[in-house]
Amino acid sequence: MTPVRQRLVAEAVRLEEDRLGRILDDPAADARAREAGGDFEQRLVRRAGEMALGRRFAGTLESLNQIRFWLLIGAVVLAFLAGMGTSAAVFGQDATVNIGWALSALLGLQLLMLLLWVVFTLYRPKGGGGALGRAALAAVHGLGRRLSRRPESAVVLSASVGLLRRGGFGRWVASALTHGLWAMFCLGALLGAVFALSVRQYEFVWGTTLLTEGSFVALVAMLGAPAQSLGWPMPDAEIVRASRIGLEGAVGRELWSGLLLSSILFYGLLPRAFLTLVSLLLVRRAAGRLRLDTSLPGYARLSDRLGSHARSIGVLDPRPPETPGLEPASRSRPAPVHGRVLLIGLELERGSNGWPPRLAGVDWITLGRADDRSQRRDVLSALRARDTAPGVVLVLCSLARTPDRGAERFFAAVREQTKSPVWALLDEGGTLAARGIERAGRLRQWQLAGARAGLDYVLEIDLDGPRHPGTRELVELVGQGVAEG
Repeated sequence: MTPVRQRLVAEAVRLEEDRLGRILDDPAADARAREAGGDFEQRLVRRAGEMALGRRFAGTLESLNQIRFWLLIGAVVLAFLAGMGTSAAVFGQDATVNIGWALSALLGLQLLMLLLWVVFTLYRPKGGGGALGRAALAAVHGLGRRLSRRPESAVVLSASVGLLRRGGFGRWVASALTHGLWAMFCLGALLGAVFALSVRQYEFVWGTTLLTEGSFVALVAMLGAPAQSLGWPMPDAEIVRASRIGLEGAVGRELWSGLLLSSILFYGLLPRAFLTLVSLLLVRRAAGRLRLDTSLPGYARLSDRLGSHARSIGVLDPRPPETPGLEPASRSRPAPVHGRVLLIGLELERGSNGWPPRLAGVDWITLGRADDRSQRRDVLSALRARDTAPGVVLVLCSLARTPDRGAERFFAAVREQTKSPVWALLDEGGTLAARGIERAGRLRQWQLAGARAGLDYVLEIDLDGPRHPGTRELVELVGQGVAEG
């Protein structure tokens, strides 16, 4: 596969692992990635390609690429037929053609869109690459999702959308599509006009209320300047004046035909073809510079697995002796948090379908689940790999479980890896009540475990109940909005 497709497969594997909340265990793929060497990104790509899931994603990508190819061929054909249809509408049954209307119909819209593309490219360099191209990409993705029968299609399409947003790659792909489709429209319009002018005789006239006659003469001279410089005869001032609506006698049919055809060529087809070529060259350059964002939690979790040597996950010492008079973790309300909010799931009762959890008003970054030793190592690797300190690290726990030494060690390891506040969030109180367990005693056990591990705050919440006092408090402390209800 090409480097872009290899990275797309790696991105799809990351999205699937993020959805599951854990790293998929494939020791053989990890070993081959380490043996292959190279930088971290190269090892990520090699690991994804060696995994059984990665091979399924590669097969799905090949299937989707075939669908995309035929959809793009269909879009090109439609653009060409649209140009032919516009010419057919301009050169209809009427033997008299208004040159102003003809130029407006064949060139007006596409020149306006070209002007808008230039403006947005100059003043919004990180913006899209053309409305037509973006619409075509969206249509191709949407139809590809419906036409592909493979279950992995949604993940692969999401990965491709993510890569298109990186490094200007998608912007120039959209630009190439935009200019390419407009070029096919202009080619269809040009060939349609050549056919119509070849088989029928037309009279060309013009008329204006707003412009003066001299202004229209100057406009025609400006439009015909590129073709005239190449020796293509154009209407002169006398022919332009003699062709005004209301005057008897047809003059300059061949010259007016030449002006119309040359205008489509020089102001429609050639600029769009040139910009298509430039956009394709920029697509190639952007593809060569395309890199995975290895700072994402899904990749950062693999830093230890794919490293050249193992690293400690943090505090693994036995639980220290009980300290007389130890108080539970502080229950006083902390100050509101500013900065990124990281979320870790620790031995939750909810399955993978309930991960990552959602909470209205809170935008957190999930580092993954930490249900076993390898997952805890991966999560701590992702936390350690972050360049900037987060505003807070939230460890989501199940109140239905008893805090054991493993949970305390993990709390302490998280505390060791970051200087930011670390809070424990106690969810699934409903499961605790269904089992008939006393809530106050279990809550105090978690608070004491948090105190021993050095946590900054322990808060009971209910992610399924936005009206819960703890949930409201969490939204107020770390949220970007107001809790529902």
